[in-house]
Amino acid sequence: MRRTRRLVPVLASVVVGAVLGSGLMTACEGDDEPAQTQRSEAAPLAPANSSAPPPSPGVGAAGPDAERSAWLGKRLRDIVDAQDFDGVVNTKTGKRPPAVPNVDVAVIELDDAGRPVAAANTLLSQDYPNGVVVPVTRNMAAPGVRWTRWSNDTWAAKQSAEPILSGRGDAPLEFMSPYPASVFKLMVAFGVGRLHDRGGVRFDETYDYKPRKASCPDGAKPGRHTVSEWLDAMITYSSNSATCALLMMLHERGGVDPMNAALRSLGLTTLRVVDTDPTDGGGWSFEGLTMTALDTSRLLLLFSEAPGILWTTPNGDPVTVGTLSRESRAEVYAGLRDQGLNQALSTANWCGQDYPARGIPQTVAGRWIDPESGEVRVEKRRYSGDVRRCVADAEVDFAHKTGLVPSAGADAGIVTALPGKAPRRYVVSVFTNLGCTWVDFVGAYGGECRYTQKLATLGAEIDALMTKTAGRPTPELTR
Repeated sequence: MRRTRRLVPVLASVVVGAVLGSGLMTACEGDDEPAQTQRSEAAPLAPANSSAPPPSPGVGAAGPDAERSAWLGKRLRDIVDAQDFDGVVNTKTGKRPPAVPNVDVAVIELDDAGRPVAAANTLLSQDYPNGVVVPVTRNMAAPGVRWTRWSNDTWAAKQSAEPILSGRGDAPLEFMSPYPASVFKLMVAFGVGRLHDRGGVRFDETYDYKPRKASCPDGAKPGRHTVSEWLDAMITYSSNSATCALLMMLHERGGVDPMNAALRSLGLTTLRVVDTDPTDGGGWSFEGLTMTALDTSRLLLLFSEAPGILWTTPNGDPVTVGTLSRESRAEVYAGLRDQGLNQALSTANWCGQDYPARGIPQTVAGRWIDPESGEVRVEKRRYSGDVRRCVADAEVDFAHKTGLVPSAGADAGIVTALPGKAPRRYVVSVFTNLGCTWVDFVGAYGGECRYTQKLATLGAEIDALMTKTAGRPTPELTR
């Protein structure tokens, strides 16, 4: 079923994929894409004539406000629908996608202290060609969705896929969750943080990576670095070798199964890292790595310094940022703030150019800016254009992680207004099957592996919405 077409601007965003510190540079973060292989009451949908958000909950309120969340969900659905995501073309043939792309978008609005105020989730697929608002519970979960594993063939054939979770056969919504690509590295970072907090590793400890196989996307590339250095490489420029090193370390020190168990116990049931290879940390697969936007957004909150109870687990236990130590949170968050691959929901690395369109108006970490040319250089990647003027005009800090392979494009992070700029604070996560197979036009970016710029216009419109609503009980959005 093809979506109802709208006449909307086709602006947006871009990205290069992941690499490694000392390894081979590839155009798309893994040219060796993986082979195919008790419910809370949901928040009601917003009334059709709702035009302004209800008041946000006061300080100390337990969880997001249901009415405000429903209003935000409707606004988010409208934004996703307006991007015309099936207007992309195959990078080689110029043909349109065989089915409406699958897009999973979640936003958690935060107050000034970083506490959740509202939470929304929208899905786009052949079943929901104009998007659907997902009912979200007080605990920012989506029990009304039957999440299924990604398969390129199943998507193209418009068939149903295998479920990620059992016991949801009667869920009113069904959605095949796109492969998370390198955003899954957030889960690895969580696992390393837990291992550290339990005395299993120190961040200043040197880990000697000696792979015994070559199933890592970048092959067998041994290295010797501190755990902090491996983490920084994995997060800031998406080093696949660093990720494999940390996963191998987790396997060696008994940290993988406890990591998955901890995610389940926190209620983040769609977040899984399974069936990876303990001999080198590789073996990443569509079946073994799963994430959804709403659970990813909640995971990101655990790297923040938000006070109080964020949500409660399925067993009723309170979840706070104390799930990880302050040291572990700071280690991961510092890497997210220093992100070098600002190319999807934000396009700051190409700031000031006509294409791609500007996304979330974030700043760029100074470590990546060439002091003479003003160009962004991230390891072996170079982005044309002097970004220094745009950095001076940036409005937000975007602590995030991107992911790109041929059949998946994703971005997830926390947006915080810079001093003196319009206030807004929120978490945003986006997972799509719009990897570098699907572009805005044949030859985009000179044929290099990039995201469709539609992700940037999505990011820009979400940021505009969150700027309008921040701190305002009933903003007049039409003015």
